[in-house]
Amino acid sequence: MKRLLLIVLAIVPALVFAMPRPKIVKSVCDRVEPEFWWAEMNNSTLQIMLHGENIGRYMPSINPKYNVKISSVERTDNPNYLFLYVDITDAKPGVFQIDLRYTSRVYHINYELKQRKTGSRDRKGFDETDVFYLIMPDRFANGNPDNDSIEGFAQGVELDNLHKRQGGDIQGIINHLDYLQKLGITTLWTTPILEDNDINYSYHHYSTTNFYKVDARFGTNDDFCRLVDECHKHGIKYVMDIVPNHVNPRHWWNNDLPSSDWYHQWSNFTRTNYQISTATDPHASEADKKLLQNGWFDTNMADLNLDNKLLFDYISQSYIYWAELTGLDGFRVDTYPYNNLNNAARMMKTIRDEYPNINIVGECWVKSVSENAYYQSGNNNRDGFDSQLPTVMDFMLKDYFELSFVEKEGWNTGLVRFYSHFAQDFAYSNPSYIMNMLNNHDMSRYSNAVGRDPKLFKMGLAMLAVVRGFPQYYYGDEIMLFGEADSYEGCRHRFPGGWKSDTYNAFDLENQNAQDKDIFNYLSTILNYRKNSSALTKGKMIQFIPRDGIYLFFRIADDDMVMVVVNNNNDDTNVDMTRFNEMDIIGKTAKNIVTNKIFKLENNVVFPAKTVSIIEISNIK
Repeated sequence: MKRLLLIVLAIVPALVFAMPRPKIVKSVCDRVEPEFWWAEMNNSTLQIMLHGENIGRYMPSINPKYNVKISSVERTDNPNYLFLYVDITDAKPGVFQIDLRYTSRVYHINYELKQRKTGSRDRKGFDETDVFYLIMPDRFANGNPDNDSIEGFAQGVELDNLHKRQGGDIQGIINHLDYLQKLGITTLWTTPILEDNDINYSYHHYSTTNFYKVDARFGTNDDFCRLVDECHKHGIKYVMDIVPNHVNPRHWWNNDLPSSDWYHQWSNFTRTNYQISTATDPHASEADKKLLQNGWFDTNMADLNLDNKLLFDYISQSYIYWAELTGLDGFRVDTYPYNNLNNAARMMKTIRDEYPNINIVGECWVKSVSENAYYQSGNNNRDGFDSQLPTVMDFMLKDYFELSFVEKEGWNTGLVRFYSHFAQDFAYSNPSYIMNMLNNHDMSRYSNAVGRDPKLFKMGLAMLAVVRGFPQYYYGDEIMLFGEADSYEGCRHRFPGGWKSDTYNAFDLENQNAQDKDIFNYLSTILNYRKNSSALTKGKMIQFIPRDGIYLFFRIADDDMVMVVVNNNNDDTNVDMTRFNEMDIIGKTAKNIVTNKIFKLENNVVFPAKTVSIIEISNIK
């Protein structure tokens, strides 16, 4: 028996030696997304997308010692992709190894789980106390000319053509955060900064070619993190613009789509109908709804099929990745109603589940209060739909800004437009969480609407700061930046002083021209006052019906009261203040927060022509 055992022991090593050893393959996987993740996330399931030639036939495994479990392995009709769902509930920060096996070949992927920053999950988002400043990075300031042209990118800089890139970048924004701080800005929103390697229109950046990479002509992923950090050092929050509806056909996966249903496909190019009302119309045809949600936004904007679970998880994760990596404070969602609404809401909920206090504002470019209210989370919609958008944008109010100060007062024209609009706030679940604007990157500048009249322009700037909700200013509003009407590029001029070749520098507050200085100081005074006014940031609004070209309303919070008097007349106007006796203001001390004039509120007060007077009232109790 002992002899037999010795023979067996002698044979076994020989058999083991004779068996083919695993071959370590070094090229089966050419892309892993995301490249890393974080331990201790609220959602303990992580999707890892692997791409490589025929990688779909490999069998993945993870050693139990890492406390990472493979929940599921998903393959598609494209063998060049493999999607792993891994459970990281018990995983600690560090590196774990994914083994991919096919016959005798083995490929190893080292995957890192990073440590989350302290307080990451509990970060606070923006709210009604904030003042937004919207920047199109390519048009704001060129802080690093070395990245103007990058090898492998279709477009470089052409300063003489507004249809082309101008060279603004992340460093240019960082260089001028002091300027924004002095203006009174508390939140920065930039149009998208992710890679957009489009051939003809890349400066716009609403057509992503890589969801995990900042466009190299703006900077690096590290530069993005630095931008958010520098914003926070200046007391400014950062909001990222995201585009879950469409993608550029030049995205790296386009020539090798992960699955045949990754995009909404049509036999011929089919554009969306842009009729957002079909999403909420109870009488809408299925054909119209399908065209809105599945049609391509443009030839360079392929419509993503978020019904595909793998794609939905991929896109959702990418936004959480940026939130965790940078420490940003919120998101602005582009073209929200163009998605399947249930998918869009589910994606927002996925983000908010990870960051319960973060805020998200959605672009729902509708033309009625009832439609807009439908898209605000918490609204009591009859169909039970909840968008998961705490905040929506008020495009109707934008229209009234364009009209009210320039038309004659009438039954339904002039200042009554504002009154009637705010009278419909009952439709909203939270009127304080409404983003108001004069203009943005997709419309003519407000200066065009008021004929570049500084008085009318300043009325808009002031009114925007003091109504319910919170204001969003567009870069250059503080100097009435020039723009042409009815032209996308016409509202996207470069900010003067952002380029070394500029002969005038509006960032230099000491040497601004007289008009720019006047408008900047006017708005800065109002915005910096607003920061410390509980009435203007959190106060309820009480309005009186406009009469004789005068619209008067109050913002009140506890013992803080601000009275706003809008005089739309061409002459100074004597206002009978006894009409507002219910506010108990007669005899109270008042201060004009722009002029610093202090006066007593008598039965009659004269207010200057074409102005919005912001009056702080003392001793209201």
